Parts: sequence; C-alpha cells; structure tokens
Amino acid sequence: MEQRAYHRRTAQRRRSILSYEWVRLLLFYILPFVVVNLLIFFLVTCKPSCEVEVTGTDDYRTTEVTFTITSHMPLKNVTIRLDDEPLDLVQIGRKSYRSTITHNGILEIHMENFNGVAVTGYEVIDILDNQLPDVVNYSMEDGVLTLVVSDSQSGIDYDNLTASKSDGQIITPTSIDKNTGTVTFDMDPNGLIVNLRDMSGNEYQPSFSVTVVEEGADSSENAQIVIQ
Repeated sequence: MEQRAYHRRTAQRRRSILSYEWVRLLLFYILPFVVVNLLIFFLVTCKPSCEVEVTGTDDYRTTEVTFTITSHMPLKNVTIRLDDEPLDLVQIGRKSYRSTITHNGILEIHMENFNGVAVTGYEVIDILDNQLPDVVNYSMEDGVLTLVVSDSQSGIDYDNLTASKSDGQIITPTSIDKNTGTVTFDMDPNGLIVNLRDMSGNEYQPSFSVTVVEEGADSSENAQIVIQ
C-alpha cells in the first residue's frame, strides 16, 4: 500500500510540474528548437580536416607523405598537388593515403565537405637534395683532365657522368675512383664540358678550356686549365 501510494504521489508531482506552462514550453518547444538549430549550424559550417605527415629521408632522393582524413563528415572532393602536379596516392587505411615524393616543393591539399565548405592547406617539402654537385679540385697533365667531384647528400651519379668535346662528341671518363671522387677525361685542346649529376637529378655542367701563359723573359709557355 505504501509503495503504491508513493508511486501515485510521484506521478501526481510529475503531472503537477508539467502543468506549468513555462515547463512545457521549455521541454517541448525551446529545447528542441535549440538542438535542431545547433545541429543545422554544425552541418552547415562543419569544415573538413586532415593530418599530413612527412617522413624523413635516408637517401635525400625520396620521402613519403601520409595524408589522413580526420573529418567525421563525408568529403565531396579532395585534391592533393605538389607544385600544381597531382600526386599518385595509394590507400593504406580507411581514411589514410600515402604518396612518394621525389623532389622538393609546395604540397597543396584542397578538401571540400559535402556541405560545400572548403579548406586549402599547404605543406613545404624541403628535405630532399636540391644542391648541385661540385668540382672541388681539378688539374691537367699530359692531356688528361683530372677532377675531384663531390655531393654531400644523394651522391654523384657516376653511371651517367660524361663530357662533351668542342665538336659535340660525347665521351666517358677514362677512369673513376668512387672512394675519392676522382674522375679523369682525355682533354680536348679546344675545350670540354663535363655533365655532372647527382642521384637526385641535380645537374652541373662546368666547362674547361686550355690557355697558354707566357712566363719569363725567354717567353717560355705553360698550359693552364680554366674552369667556367
């Protein structure tokens, strides 16, 4: 009996509370109106978002970029470009993609949500080799041009090391010592242009020419090599 009376009093109290006009207005009109409008506002203004991770590089020639969509809302359009060129993406997860980068540049990520809200972000890729290889020393003796070449990042591309003679003929080195970076060519008396590349494709083309310098009162001549 007491339990039944307790439930009766609770139900009466609940009906009593609902009997107030402002309570009904709050529960059945104001709160639903606020919730619905907040939901509409969220859906209309929701922006797409993502995470971009650029890994390091071991050879200064390539790096990997991982693109992960962190938005909960579906995307209408996604474009990822490096210096205005679209990237080839490989899907590695439900919302994750990966691409291999072979040169420095500006990564542009453009995303558009289903509601039309778009976001464009940028990421700078600057960890790859963009420095030219170098000739650190050179000399000539008995018609042989000796070069000491160096590249501190991706390394010299010795397999494609050539030189052009004055008549346009392409020649290859007569010797290569990769341990010391020493390379020799048969010197063309009319000049030689060396095609020096590193493994990242950066190219340096120094030209070498022979000049004759008169020395002393007896007008003795001495050949010198000049780099340009």
